Amino acid sequence: MRGVVEYSTDLFDRGSVETLVTRWTDLLRALTAAPDRPVGGFDVLTDDERKRLHAYNDTATPVPTATLATLFEQQAPDAVALVDAGVELTYREVDERANRLARLLVERGIGPERIVALRMHRSAELVIALLAVTKAGGAYLPVDPEYPAERIAFMLDDARPALVLTEIPEAAAAYPADNPAVPVRPDNAAYVIYTSGSTGKPKAVVNTHAGVASLARSQTGRYAIGPGDRVLQFSSPSFDLSVIEQLMAFPAGAALVIPPPVPLAGSALAEVLAEQRITHAFIPTATLTTVPVEPLPALRTLVLGGEICPPALVAAWAGGRRVVNAYGPTEATACAGMSDPLAETIPLPPPLGSPVANTRLHVLDAGLRPVPPGVVGELYIAGLGVARGYLRRPALTAERFVADVSGPPGSRMYRTGDLVRWRPDGELEFVGRADHQVKVRGFRVELGEVETALREHPDVAQAVVTAREDRLVAYVVPPVDGPVLRRFLRDRLPGFMVPSVFVPLDDLPLSVNGKLDRAALPAPDLAAGGGRAPRTPQEELLCGLFAEVLGVPEVGIDDDFFALGGHSLLATRLIARIGATLGVEPGLRTLFERPTPAELASHLDVDEPAAAVDVILPLRARGTREPLFCVHPAGGLGWAYSGLLRHLGPDRPIYAVQARNLAGGGPLPTSVRQMAAEYADEIRAVRPTGPYHLLGWSFGGLVAHAVATELHRRGERVATLTMLDSTPVCDLPEKPVPSERSILALLLLLFGTPREDEPVRFALDGTPDTDDPVTFEQFVAILRGRGSALASLSERHVTAIADTMLNNTRLAAEHVPDFFPGDLLLFTSTLDPRVATPEAWRRYVGGTIEDHDVVSRHHRMTQPESLAQIGPVLAAKLR
Repeated sequence: MRGVVEYSTDLFDRGSVETLVTRWTDLLRALTAAPDRPVGGFDVLTDDERKRLHAYNDTATPVPTATLATLFEQQAPDAVALVDAGVELTYREVDERANRLARLLVERGIGPERIVALRMHRSAELVIALLAVTKAGGAYLPVDPEYPAERIAFMLDDARPALVLTEIPEAAAAYPADNPAVPVRPDNAAYVIYTSGSTGKPKAVVNTHAGVASLARSQTGRYAIGPGDRVLQFSSPSFDLSVIEQLMAFPAGAALVIPPPVPLAGSALAEVLAEQRITHAFIPTATLTTVPVEPLPALRTLVLGGEICPPALVAAWAGGRRVVNAYGPTEATACAGMSDPLAETIPLPPPLGSPVANTRLHVLDAGLRPVPPGVVGELYIAGLGVARGYLRRPALTAERFVADVSGPPGSRMYRTGDLVRWRPDGELEFVGRADHQVKVRGFRVELGEVETALREHPDVAQAVVTAREDRLVAYVVPPVDGPVLRRFLRDRLPGFMVPSVFVPLDDLPLSVNGKLDRAALPAPDLAAGGGRAPRTPQEELLCGLFAEVLGVPEVGIDDDFFALGGHSLLATRLIARIGATLGVEPGLRTLFERPTPAELASHLDVDEPAAAVDVILPLRARGTREPLFCVHPAGGLGWAYSGLLRHLGPDRPIYAVQARNLAGGGPLPTSVRQMAAEYADEIRAVRPTGPYHLLGWSFGGLVAHAVATELHRRGERVATLTMLDSTPVCDLPEKPVPSERSILALLLLLFGTPREDEPVRFALDGTPDTDDPVTFEQFVAILRGRGSALASLSERHVTAIADTMLNNTRLAAEHVPDFFPGDLLLFTSTLDPRVATPEAWRRYVGGTIEDHDVVSRHHRMTQPESLAQIGPVLAAKLR
């Protein structure tokens, strides 16, 4: 037989066509030699292709057996290891603190194969804790406190950690600072990280120490990193990217920089990169698209990952710096491949790269046979970095971790589900997914987990979730209001797993065999589903600013700022960005009342410089249910209660009651009873008759109790009285009041978004021990740096707040509460000394006192992680 191949030179080169012809003729010879064998049983690789595939995976690199802790210990002791809130800690200081904690952990029974959960925010303390767990021989489980309480409870119940740390115990300081030297094997568990689960439940990946040194060696070389460099700790502690960042910094002797607690996206991230002089950063592609391109001369290496990167994004950032695309699942020590440095001009999306040291990337067909270069197959990862499997999930482990057909006996490889092909240059190109696992904005999501959570809603019978254009789309039967489902899911899932588009259906489309026909699902109107597309330049600008502040890729003109996760601190940042962009600031009150770009755009000419400090501030004025009135804490502002909007139904009006003198000056009140009488008048002006629902935090709880007794005296019914960590101050053994000198410092602690581990004493318990400045200019500068809501107020307003707080703390100490015959719903902080107890209120409350613990500090009782615990209980009580 003879033949001729004709091909288009626009599409193929001669070498590729010759390879196709050789493969075809070799297959024909094999078929005719063994005509009884199935066609799928023949190997189609040429000898040259087999050699090339072997060369691609020839990554054997001698590295010493090491853990993250031992790699850390090898660095210069006086070099800077950690930077947090301007404080620099050397490798020696961090190592000694970790050693002390490690010895305490060993004494508590921590050792190899024992898990320690770290429920801590991104901080130097978290890094010290995970190093200590590693030194003790244990495995650390990072638990992001920002996750919904229900998900945190599942993780802790499923992992069954031997210990849970929310902070470093003070007792650790008493232990010796030398290394405990606990022997650890390479196959011991190093860390456990939860990822989205295909069965509807998150699954815990158990990674060992075996791949740590290999990844560290690859990153140090490919990222050109060394002593004196500064690596950004971008990632949430519960995201496997945090492992990459630590292995980027510490094995190279560089410093890991903990960013301030601001949304790390948009111009805020650019400011962090500039102000912290970051030299190396791993930023997910979706986040980088929100960051304005700026010179950033310190930033020498930028690592991308998480999803396909547009060539234009590479071009925008590659000028004058090293840009690398990285790839890897949690099941393979977070990173399995890296690209060569990317040029400013690339015709296609950047490749996934080539394997890191001691890692092999196999592209296989359905029979686990290698496919030729250029042919699409499923990616399997083998080598030292492959995880042990899923914690207590043997069936799922067996499904995803399979025998390595080309490795040594007993070795395994991880089935990624990613469809890829080898490029001629020996780097992998991503093609798609082999299953229903998707990546959205850099986060891996199992659609089944989202569907399971949706079906838990009492009104949802069926639910299907898909991914379209970097959005999760939920199809729901029978039709249920999208905002209702979004709020329902936000209490159960991380924000990145909540669909942005909900499509109501009467029935799901089925195939002829009765199964779901995904291809027949109607295409969603993405513009309408996530809010209509902008209609004017003003709306377009506002949608962009909303997305920037919220850290999401896109916002429609009908998207509600607070429904998407906004709160008062982000609201202030949004207002400032609107002012800087459009030249007019709408005011906080306007944003509460008109929280969508469409509503806001039509009211940009409203001039209300002082409306945000009115006595009655409508956080949500619309709704058919009885309103909730939230009484201000000692500072007089009620903005912090905006976080309740996402937890209480859209038909529940919410009003903040604020101090009268903030808006118009005038004399300060002389007693809590005087305030209560005035506030009762203001509340009745909004709602003339009961029943009434009252809430107060700290000092606001005292006043809410007084308002309740005043309304009762007037013959009105108070249906619910709720207090957030409030106590009768008159009964405390010590009642110190902050001085005028320290009042601004106290405001910094209360309104400056301090970290959860920041030591603080409060006006009701003592004066703050701090060296923070107290001039107005310094005060505002620090607040702006921390993203505080107070930073946008004038000096007159800040002075009024300081006077109000000083006066109110004095009034609190003098006030003896009257008797209220109704019930009390009390929420108590568990991380500060317990003074707000049911016993403290027993003599002042005649009804039932229902007490709920909140894992929080007193000053964070209105922060998202606290309201996630308070909101569902309060919503149920109000219903």
